[in-house]
Amino acid sequence: MKQKHNGIGVFLIFAIMLLAPFIENTRGIFIPMFKDEFGVSNTLISTAITVGAASSLFVSLFGGPIIGKLGQKGSFTVSLVFVLSGILLQTWSKSFLLFALGLVPISMGIALYNVSANTIIPFMFFSIQTVIMNILHAMYGVGSTIAQNLTGTLLSMGIGWRTIYLGVSVAYFLLAFLSRFAVIPEIPRAKEEMKISQRKLMRDPLVIAFGLALGFYAFSEFGVSLWLTNYLKAIYGYPESTGARYVGFFFLLFSVGRLLGGFVVQRIGTLRAVVGTLLISLAMMVSGLLLGERFLIVVSIAGLFYSIVYPSLISKVGAVFPDSTAHAMGYVITIINVVLNGMNQVMGMLTDAIGPGLSIFLIPACLVAALAATAFIGSRTKVIMK
Repeated sequence: MKQKHNGIGVFLIFAIMLLAPFIENTRGIFIPMFKDEFGVSNTLISTAITVGAASSLFVSLFGGPIIGKLGQKGSFTVSLVFVLSGILLQTWSKSFLLFALGLVPISMGIALYNVSANTIIPFMFFSIQTVIMNILHAMYGVGSTIAQNLTGTLLSMGIGWRTIYLGVSVAYFLLAFLSRFAVIPEIPRAKEEMKISQRKLMRDPLVIAFGLALGFYAFSEFGVSLWLTNYLKAIYGYPESTGARYVGFFFLLFSVGRLLGGFVVQRIGTLRAVVGTLLISLAMMVSGLLLGERFLIVVSIAGLFYSIVYPSLISKVGAVFPDSTAHAMGYVITIINVVLNGMNQVMGMLTDAIGPGLSIFLIPACLVAALAATAFIGSRTKVIMK
């Protein structure tokens, strides 16, 4: 029975990752609808997302102590309840204020899940942690692919965003119910981590560098899902359903890359793999945007090379900080959220100020910043990053 329950626990962790983009990565498709229904601007949309996500900073900043109090299983259950309540609030919202408030529990729940999952998976699969982390995060790509294409199909059938969100809430309810039967191990050293100087850890240049590298990368990835559909509609007149297919193909290749990428990383080394794929992603993103309508597919193909960056880098946080993994992970994810949401706010403001045709280049610009931070990490941890 214990083995069966442990299987349920692993399934739960992977299923939550699969489901997350059904609410996160469909926002980009719905942005034109949100603007029309609530009568708001790009800046106000990005501000709402930023404010909602800012609420998750508390959760990620104190992720280690929170997990210590709730336990790993409790953390996953609470994260599901938070996300479910936020989706329902948005589904039933009659004003943009209520819709924006729904982003708060959603962001908090996703942040708690991220700290918990990224801490426990390397512990559960220590000998193949890079492979498993890539597979775990591949679930996000698979979920994004399904979500983007399914949403595009449902919209073309005349089904609105509220009905789609209601369907997602049912899936979250089922996972929350399933969590009652899951057994998820605790990390033995979690209580010992409380003794470590948190101020010193927060100021560690490597913690900051991991957060910046992953944060700038995360916005570049998130920016594709959130802003590419808006860009395609404004510049080329594509409907939301067509934009969803471009984004869906990006995440289809993205998920394939994550499923296979862990084996590549193990073979050639983390640093070489991450730097190499960041360079290729940058070249493809810039060329796809500059060459025009016939070459937009290159932007989608870049998803294959985006895929391994996040799980490969974040799997090394525990190796660099073996005695304070949960706390370091919490601080890294806090920085990621600050950078991600800060860049998202900038993106919304730039789109209103200079137009989507120019503001879209913030996405490849963030890849450059991620490359610089990754190079710094590599210079300090050459042995560990191999």
